[in-house]
Amino acid sequence: MSESVQGLARDLTREVTWLLDRLRSWSPASWGVRAAAGGTRAERAAAFSRELARLGRAAGSAAPDGAQPPPLAPHGLADQVTVLAEDLLRLLGRTDLDPARRSQLVAEAYQVVTAARADLDGAGFGFAAARGR
Repeated sequence: MSESVQGLARDLTREVTWLLDRLRSWSPASWGVRAAAGGTRAERAAAFSRELARLGRAAGSAAPDGAQPPPLAPHGLADQVTVLAEDLLRLLGRTDLDPARRSQLVAEAYQVVTAARADLDGAGFGFAAARGR
């Protein structure tokens, strides 16, 4: 793995860890907060799960084409994202993955994770906005 891909892979792992820590800390009300890009945090986390599953398939998870993570209640989303993100990181670290493919997937995964982080955390510190303002 080239040094630049290794660096981006480390950055990806750091971003995933940070985002998972945030998701695990949210109260039930935090999932209903509007995400920066629209919709609720729960909706954005579910979309993020689907993106992670797609990247995992591209990295060799052996999941069938079109397979989607099952819809979950908001309280289960952090666990679903955790499993999919950790699986993706494991797949990207495989020694039999073509280096050019790894490089492309690491870059794409980094973009997906940082976009999700910006959308999910952009609304604040996990508190619902006050009503009536």
